[in-house]
Parts: sequence; structure tokens; C-alpha cells
Amino acid sequence: MVGIVSYGAYVPYYRLKKDTVAQAFGKRADKGTRAVAYCDEDSFTMAAAAAMDAAVGQDLSDLKAVYFASASSPYREKQCAAEIVAVLGAREDLRTCDVGNSLRAGSAAMLSACDLLERSGGSALVTFSDCRLGAADGIFETDLGDGAAAFRLGTENIFARLDGSHSLSRNAIDQWRADDDLFLRNWDVRYAGSELYSPLVKAALKGFFAESGSQPSDFSKVVLYGHDDKTRFSVAAKLGFAPAQIVESMYPEIGNTGNAAAGLMLASALDSARAGDRILVITYGEGCDVLAFTVTDRAGSCRSRLQKCLARKNEDLSYGKYLKWKEMVICEPQKRPAQERSSLPDYYRNYQKNHHLQGCRCKVCGMAVFPPQRVCVHCHSIDTMEPYNFLDKKAHIRTFTIDGLSLSLDSPNFLVVVEFEGGGKMMSYLVDCKKEDIRVSMLVRPSLRKMFKANGVSTYFWKVVPADEEE
Repeated sequence: MVGIVSYGAYVPYYRLKKDTVAQAFGKRADKGTRAVAYCDEDSFTMAAAAAMDAAVGQDLSDLKAVYFASASSPYREKQCAAEIVAVLGAREDLRTCDVGNSLRAGSAAMLSACDLLERSGGSALVTFSDCRLGAADGIFETDLGDGAAAFRLGTENIFARLDGSHSLSRNAIDQWRADDDLFLRNWDVRYAGSELYSPLVKAALKGFFAESGSQPSDFSKVVLYGHDDKTRFSVAAKLGFAPAQIVESMYPEIGNTGNAAAGLMLASALDSARAGDRILVITYGEGCDVLAFTVTDRAGSCRSRLQKCLARKNEDLSYGKYLKWKEMVICEPQKRPAQERSSLPDYYRNYQKNHHLQGCRCKVCGMAVFPPQRVCVHCHSIDTMEPYNFLDKKAHIRTFTIDGLSLSLDSPNFLVVVEFEGGGKMMSYLVDCKKEDIRVSMLVRPSLRKMFKANGVSTYFWKVVPADEEE
């Protein structure tokens, strides 16, 4: 028996109002907002945040595989799943795989992970993440959104059991992005809905129902991916599902998050699920994957950060700042030397510090220090240090300054010194916070972000974001 053991979610802090975009082009204002990844976020950092949420309180010693599913990986040739392993501090003797090029990548990765676990046991982590870009003054600019979800699958302590699945594959082009395309493209919306989406979803469900003996009324919650809500509900009604069964897409609030959309809807369904609930998941992209889950008596034992992410937001994002963050406009460069690429050998040697926020603690006096060093700053003992992880430690701001001179796509930067509970200090940047809200003693938590990109290499490290006492 295989199923979901734990799960996590992540939605960026910033929202772009649709009417803000419409007004920039003198058009009629639309209602709603979309989630926007900050200028130091991408599909990898969001996947890492969701993975950390799914791993809270979990023993990862039986982890067999980690999957990164995205149609918008920050690299065309480099694996992100291996970096997620480093962020989690998991063992290295496991399978890693990036799955991409489709909005069905997340469900494909989840099914592959389930196949692996049925043969070998243990657990696997699957992340769904996307940060797709639409061209200015186009429908995708306001309809797309950024986000991520993660699911730890296993054979023990199952939260939601996988009862069955069915897949259908068909070459169908309605949305695409070529190797040299920066922006997403699409075909005629009416054609895509009536000739591709609707027939493929119907065919996939017909196959699933024939194999499983199930029917629409057997499911209390239905996660149905669609490019927009109108098409989703229209197809659902034709398939015999009642509106109350369809899980809210969150599109009006955060936009269509691509691969993450089905994952976030599933996380939302699991957050409110009760024992015995049956959940049907239908993904779409060059075919369909259909997965059926039954919630076990562990219902209520796990909950994602999704509702906190939806509640904590900043809707004051201007259109000009959005364009600058996404580097869609050419701005005057800051009067600073160009950033040099990080030393790749140093980045490799110190991957536990860089990716897992690992410092050290003196075995003689117990002093915790970051970054790791040989000599204890307290008792001056030499080579008496042991590895010490700071990721699960609460931290408070001890002092801060507002820096308007450093190289940044969003100046000024908030430079802070934080102190971890149990000892240890770190200088970092505070993000996802308004200037007027910064204060000494503020509770914060680490968040993996992109520090800069040079020569095609993205350098990731830990910044901090506001936290609450429950975290």
C-alpha cells in the first residue's frame, strides 16, 4: 500500500492586481490578483520551501527518491532535485530526477514515485513547482501565477492511500514554450477547450471508471486542473460532478500556477479532509493522469502552510516593479562593479553550509557558530567542533540596517543580524516584509533564495522572512 504521508505548500508573498496591469495599458480593469515570485525566487526555491514544509517533523532516513517537477526549471541542463536533497539534509544514496516539459510533470513524477515505492518500500518526496512568464499586455501576464507543492509518499503512516490511477497520452498542442522562448504561447482558447481539454479529460475519466468500477458520486472532493475556472466547471458538469465536489482552484487569488496548481488544490483538499473521504485528482497536459486517494484515520494529523501563505500577502506591487523583477524592461544599471560568479569549488565543498544552513557547535563549551569554523570563539578550543543545523531553530532580529546602495533588483535591501535560539548568529537579508514592520526582536525563519546569477550560474543561500510563534 502506497500513499501520501505528509505534504507541504508554498505561495509567494507578493500579489499583482489585475487592474494594476490593465490600467497600465488603458484597458478595462479585471478583478483578482496573481501570486508573483520575488526577484530572488524561482521554481527551485519555491519547491524547496514546499519540500521543507512537507518534511517538518518527518524522519527522512527511509527516503529513496526526490523528484522535482516543473515546466519552468531555472536550468536547461542541471538537476534541481539534487539541490533539494541538499536543502533537506537527506542521505545522498537515493534516486533524484527532474521531470519537466509538461503541465502533467507533477502527476507523472508522483506516479513514478509510487511505482518505485511499491517495489522497494521506504518513502519518496515529489515537488510540483512553476514560475512561468507571460508577455506584457497578454492574457498570461495576469492569468498565470507562481507557487509550489510537495508530497512525501510512503508505505507506512499513510495520510491518504492511493487506490488507483489511469493515464492517457496524446500529442495535443494548446500551450507551449520553445527552447528559445521566454514567454508562454498558446493556441485558440475555444479550440483548446472544446477539441483538446474536454475530450481528453472525458476519455481519461472513462478509462479510470472502467478500470476501477467507480463513479462520480463516489468522491467527496475532485481536484480538476484546467487552464481557467470556466472550462473546469463546464467539463465537470458534463462529467457528472456536482459543483460542491470541485476543489477551488484559487486562480482568482493566485493565478494558474501550472504544475503547482493541481498540487496546491490537493493540499487544500487534504487540509480539510476527514477520514474516509475519497479524493479524485485529474491533471492535464498532452493527455491526462487520474489518481484516486482515500483519506485514512490519520486525517487532521498533518496540515500544510497553504492557508498561512494565502493570508500573508502584499498587494501593493506596482506594475513597473513587477517588470523590473522579471527583467522584462531594461533599466539603468546601478553604479557598482559587475557581480562575479561564485567559486564553484568552494560552493561544492561547502554545500552543507550553503544549502542546509549547517554550522558547528563546540563539544567543550556548547557554543554554536555559523558559518562553521575550527576555533571556538568562546572557549578558544581548536578542532572540537561538531556539525550543527540551524534550519529548525527559531531566530530573532538583533539589529538591522536599510541598505540603498547594494546591487539589487529591489533596492533598498534590509540587512539584518539574527540570533538563533540555542546560540549562533548570522548576518542575512530580510525579505517579504514592509520597511515599517521591521523591528528588533522580530521572529524570523530561514528561506532559501537566489542571491545572484552570473555566467549562467544561480547562487542560492539563506535569507530570512517574518515568522510567527507557531512556526
